[in-house]
Amino acid sequence: MTVRSAFIATTLCLLSFSTWAAEFGDNCTMSLSNDLVMKTDCSIKADYKGKTYCFGSEESRAAFLKDPDTTIMKAQAFYAKTAESPREKMTQEQALAQIKSKDCDLSNKDLGYLEFNKMDLSHCKMVNTSFFGAYLMGAKLTGADLQRAYLNLARLENADFTGANLADATIFQAIFDHTIFKDANLTNARVIGTLPSVDMSGADIRKGRFGLDIGNQPMGQMKFDSTSGKFANANFEGADLNIANFSFADMRGANLRNTNLHRADLSQADLTGADLTGADLSEAVVDGAIMQDVKGLDSVKGWDTTKGKCMGCNK
Repeated sequence: MTVRSAFIATTLCLLSFSTWAAEFGDNCTMSLSNDLVMKTDCSIKADYKGKTYCFGSEESRAAFLKDPDTTIMKAQAFYAKTAESPREKMTQEQALAQIKSKDCDLSNKDLGYLEFNKMDLSHCKMVNTSFFGAYLMGAKLTGADLQRAYLNLARLENADFTGANLADATIFQAIFDHTIFKDANLTNARVIGTLPSVDMSGADIRKGRFGLDIGNQPMGQMKFDSTSGKFANANFEGADLNIANFSFADMRGANLRNTNLHRADLSQADLTGADLTGADLSEAVVDGAIMQDVKGLDSVKGWDTTKGKCMGCNK
């Protein structure tokens, strides 16, 4: 092969690779736009403005095509943020040694699938730490700094996050049961999954994103589902609670100002004294909900489309 032919072959190969290579490391573009990381095999993809974007489902691809520019902008912002803070993989032994130290710092570490059941991690700093698939059953994380932590698919049964700082955290399809987030900071946190007996009373959940995630439908019903959960005096102002299930929940005194409760299930929930000023309750289920002394009902959006008969709301 001549030098010229070798150069042409190499150039064609590089052009072929650049054409095939997808944006965002083959992660689902719609998921990234919702601040979630979901690796794909890129079998479902779309070409847009000369670039290839991958998706985890046909539904997420269709959603992308409705407004690709906005989706790409959101995905780029989140992907850049995660890329700026790479996580260093730790072994079980390394993690345990750090936990035993007085100045425990697990920030920017990848602790995926490690075991911390019933351990006390409350003294540790865990900013941007990944607990993907980790075991935290019965763990004590009270008051811990877990900003931007990644707790997807983690085992969180009986874990105690009382007063913890979980701002901007992602808690996606973790396994919950009797998990405590009392008085925790969950501002702008992304929480999706089934949370039986969860306690978020007094938590700061302003601009929290608990709404349905269309981009990940193949993994199951992606929504916030907490029948009989405790949310008394929680601050949800400006949160996305789209299609969330709060049936039989204790939401007394909760701040729900300007929240998105579109198609949410509030049946049999106790909202005594809650503030619903400016909330969107279009198509929400309110059958049996207690709304005694609720504030801002006259400003609720979509009130005429709610379903069922609530108590104390003149409906």
